[in-house]
Order: sequence, then structure tokens, then C-alpha cells
Amino acid sequence: MTDDTQTSTTKGGGFARVLRSPGALRLVGSLFVLETGSAMTTVGLPLLVMQRYGLGLEVGFTLAARFLPNILLGALAGQVVDRHDPRRVATLAALGSGLAAALFPFTTAMWQIQLLALAIGIGYMFGFPATMALRPQVIPEGGELEGNGLIVTAERVPKLLGPAVAGPIAAVAGVDWLFTAEAATALVAAALLTRLPRTAGAGSPAAADAAGAQAASGARTASAVGGRLAGWARAVAGGARELVRMVRGDGRLSSLTATAFTYMVALGLGRTFLAAYSLHGFGHVPGMLGYLLAAMGLGGALGGMAAALFRSWNQGWVYVLGNVLEGVCWVALIATGDWYLALALLLFAGVFESIASVVYFAEVQKRLPAGLQGRYYATLVPLSDVFLVAGTVAGGVLVDRGGVYAGAVLVGLAMAVPVLVLVTRLVPDRPAPAVEQAAAETEESVVEAGRSAPVAGSAAA
Repeated sequence: MTDDTQTSTTKGGGFARVLRSPGALRLVGSLFVLETGSAMTTVGLPLLVMQRYGLGLEVGFTLAARFLPNILLGALAGQVVDRHDPRRVATLAALGSGLAAALFPFTTAMWQIQLLALAIGIGYMFGFPATMALRPQVIPEGGELEGNGLIVTAERVPKLLGPAVAGPIAAVAGVDWLFTAEAATALVAAALLTRLPRTAGAGSPAAADAAGAQAASGARTASAVGGRLAGWARAVAGGARELVRMVRGDGRLSSLTATAFTYMVALGLGRTFLAAYSLHGFGHVPGMLGYLLAAMGLGGALGGMAAALFRSWNQGWVYVLGNVLEGVCWVALIATGDWYLALALLLFAGVFESIASVVYFAEVQKRLPAGLQGRYYATLVPLSDVFLVAGTVAGGVLVDRGGVYAGAVLVGLAMAVPVLVLVTRLVPDRPAPAVEQAAAETEESVVEAGRSAPVAGSAAA
């Protein structure tokens, strides 16, 4: 297969180079402790609600409150990340989420719990694109695959570790201490982030100067609240158009983005299917759903590290094969009635999923200008959540009408078919002249704005 990372390899790629980067290690460590705390709250929050108010719609509404900010306002968060130091944004988001978590034990009404859940969602809304924007700042050139592999592993392992630690804490000390633990992990994560190098928004000093000039000009011309809102709306629309134009100029990048959405549909279908599958086929095994999810989590942790083994392969092929083989594992679940085979299949599914995810993140980092990565993910994630919800809702209907085995087939097809349809765009590793030209035009416009700030400030808005 084509080696599309030859240049990176000659520059000293590999885990050794990433491990020699203090910034990369601090970012990985920050994400690890932050996700561990978040996983404990994922266990503690529904328990807190059920203990105080019983099982009902309140549990669903409270858990949904964590996703609403990102779905509704995630694109605006990208604008904030672009215009400010992403390190500072990520640090403040971690501290805010930790403070909100620490307040859960002191609530006395359901609306207070839901408000704090909403606050945690706001922290995630800003924190995720900010940490994504920090990746190209701390991962050395040529180490994109290994660096993103470490990050994916740091995000997957807590999904096993967090619940495993939360159980004993809740049993011995009580549910309230789970929120204290998340607050502590948020402080540690923020401390690690503060030691990262300071970076300017939009990826360059010239961009930062231009943004400052534009903000100053905007402050002079938008004296009314309506004017500020209109200027903000124009900035959001302009950023979205620029992002779409740059993604469309690269066949692999645009196809990666499209298949990210279809994968979220498959993931939503899979959540519903696994619940039905555990009850239908393994009702005699208590807690089988938890074991199935744990097997996927373990596979995900292993796959994040294994992705580097394929750095000499064409990364488009790795992405396609990862999705197809994961889909095959899901379909194969219908052919086994043994619990250990089901766990093995989902472990391999997790491995393939993580390998494909690492390739996705590494390719986005290499092919998209650094100044747009925060905005890219802030636009991508809210839409992804919508597709995830759609897949989950559709899964309930389809599994109910078609049966459990039909659900497995649907999950596998939703993972494999889109990448096979787009294989001719995902596999070729052609230069992306449209992306390079767009980046050059963007940089040129930024420099020009800096030279003539009083005039260009209002026009750019």
C-alpha cells in the first residue's frame, strides 16, 4: 500500500518523538484525568437523581441536559476558540465543569441538578474544541498518528477505569463523593493545561493581531446590542462557509467528515441493539450489557495504541478497513450464542473502531489548517450528536419491528457501506491544492486585515 506518511517518518515520527514532547504528554494526561472524572459522574448522576427522586423522566432530562449546549451552541464555541488562546479556554472549561460537579451534593431541588448538568455541558461545549485545537500545537510534526493514538487511548481507558473506581467509592463513601472526585480531577487537568505553551487564536500571531483589530473596530461600530448580534451572526456564517469550502477542496477530508456523521447513526443504532441483544440472548447472564460495553472499551484502549503499527500503510485504506471490519464484527454477533464469543467480537470491534478514529483525527490534523481545527470540531460535534440521537431513536423502532438480529445487520451496514461507497475518495492520497490555496488566501486576507485594520475590520465582519 502507498506510504502516505513517508515525509513524516523521515522527520522522526514515532512514539519516541511524541513522548519527548512535554506538551503532548501534558495534554494526554489532562484528557485522561478529566475523562476519568467525567466517567465517574456518568455513574453518579443518574444514581443521585434516582435516590432522591426515583426513576422517571427526570433521569432522562437530566442526562440530556449535558448534551443540549453542544447541540444548540457548539458552532459558537468554535468562534470563541478561534479568537482566544485555546489553552486558556480549555483550562477555564475544566475548572467550570469541576465547580459544577462539586455542587451536586448541595442541591435541594431537581431544577438545581439539571442546571448544574447544563453547566457541565457548557464546559464540554468549550473544552472539546479547545483541546482539539491544541493537538497541532503540542504533537510534533510527523507524530500525528502516534500522538492521536495516545489521545484516543487516554479517552478510552477512563470509560473502563471511571466506572470501576466509581463502584467502590459509591459503596463505601456514598454517591456524593463521586462528584468530589470529578472536581479533583478537573483541578488536576486544569493544572496540566496551564503548563502548555500559550498559543494565539486562529493559529498565528498575524491572525491574533487581525482579530484584535477587528474586535476593536467592531466595538467602535457596534454600539447597539442588535449591531453586535448581527456582527456575530455574520462572523459565524462566514466561518462556516470558509470551513465548508476548505473541507470540500480535499476529497479525503470531506469523505472523512461525511462518514463521521453516518458512523454516529450506526453508534446510536448499536446502543439500542446491544441493550436488546443482552436481554434477548443473555438474559441468564446478569449485567451482560455492562460486560459487552466493557469489552468494547478494552478493545478501544488497545486499538488506540495499535494504530501506530499501520503508519506505513495508506491511511485511507486503514480507515476503510477499520470501519468495514468493525461492521463485520457487529453482524457476526447474530451467529453466536456464547457469551465469550460475543465479548471477543465486541473487543475486536472496539479495536477496529479506535484504529479508524486515530486515523480520522490524524488526517484532520494534517490536512486542515491549524487555525480552523477548533471551529471544525465545534461544528462537527453538535451535528454528530444530532445524528447520534437520530440513530438511537431509529434503533428503538427498527429493532422492535425487525428483531434483534436485523438490528445487528443494520449496525454493520451503517458502518461499512458509507466508507465503501466513498472508497475512491478516501484511499487516494492526492495533494489537496484547493485546501492549500484556501489556506493561502485565508492567510493573505488576515495579513491584509492587519495592515489596514480600521477599514478591513468592519468589512470582514
